[in-house]
Amino acid sequence: MHLTDKIYLFILLIFSSSCIKQFTPVIDENVAAKFVVTGRVTDAEGWQEVNVSFSSPIEAPEYIPATGCQVKIKDDKGNTFSLEEELPGNYRVWMAKDYLVPGTSYKLEILTPNNEKIESTYDRMIQGPSLDSVYYVLKDIPTYEPSINIRGAQFCIDLNAEGLESRYFKWEILETWEYHAEHKKEFYYDGDWHEIIPPDSATKICWITRSVKNIYTVSTNNFTRNAYKQFPLQFVDGINSNRFEILYSILVTQFAVSEGAYSYWDQVRINSTEQGGLYEKQPLDIKGNLTNISNPQNEVLGYFYAATGSTRRFFYKDIKDLELNYLRPCVVSVLDPYGGWKDFDKIEYPVYYFYNEEGKLRILSTECVDCRLSDGVTTKPDFWPY
Repeated sequence: MHLTDKIYLFILLIFSSSCIKQFTPVIDENVAAKFVVTGRVTDAEGWQEVNVSFSSPIEAPEYIPATGCQVKIKDDKGNTFSLEEELPGNYRVWMAKDYLVPGTSYKLEILTPNNEKIESTYDRMIQGPSLDSVYYVLKDIPTYEPSINIRGAQFCIDLNAEGLESRYFKWEILETWEYHAEHKKEFYYDGDWHEIIPPDSATKICWITRSVKNIYTVSTNNFTRNAYKQFPLQFVDGINSNRFEILYSILVTQFAVSEGAYSYWDQVRINSTEQGGLYEKQPLDIKGNLTNISNPQNEVLGYFYAATGSTRRFFYKDIKDLELNYLRPCVVSVLDPYGGWKDFDKIEYPVYYFYNEEGKLRILSTECVDCRLSDGVTTKPDFWPY
């Protein structure tokens, strides 16, 4: 996740006794000139990544990479690791397991092309527990209509860190699901009529992989036991998603983090998911652990931290008692009896169609035969079980 300098503005309207007027806040353009740094070191041997960018104007958010930086990770054992720029603004280095030991502290140093030096504080890697079970419970979420609830699967995790130092935790989730187009490509019209033999199924099966954007954090610091039962993760319903139609998978990574890293990410979570109304909770001024040494008055956004991680993949299908009633993109229509095929412009070719069980011709929207139009890809993930 790349943190951008977004000020959460919820004051959109001001009320008077007679009318409602739009309120446009005046924001100093200088707030768009800050460095944004995100990155971490984990105990997993492999690429350790850091992203350096600039914040963008709030009215035109975009990713602005900071290229050409010299980026280094240092530990408290005297080791230095120089990162290379793999993609614009994204720097990485391969670190062997011997250098990724719980109890070690790490810091980040950045030298920009303008010779500005940015440093983080040291963050200590803390040993965490293995990831326990992830499961779901069916849950009904109320809507604005009192008599209508949305039923879905509330995913949960059990945490057990008894006997370990770690008390602060963060989870990240990568979800993947398979879905199908309604029809194979069999009949189409492009000024003439064609039949594909055998029917083409190349774009019938797709997969989508996405990061779950929600931030999940918890502290057991004030608990009598260093454990947590049924901590809620994401909620997936059967009305707004096709995730459960064929097969759904989540890759869950559990991080044990320092108190400072937890405090930072928990505040980000509050800002992004728990904002109230006009007179409720106001956006937090989130302070990271990075400083512009050359120009201390220039705030640096973001956080660099160390963490131990535990990852497991889970699969789910045939969710009992969960009705799938989502809006399907496939549109089936009747050929106009007057204009017929002449109603279609060449720009609409090819026009796909099929014959229903009654032998009647029906026109298919392209979404009916090409699953890629719903943001998926036809390449099956390596980890897919069949």
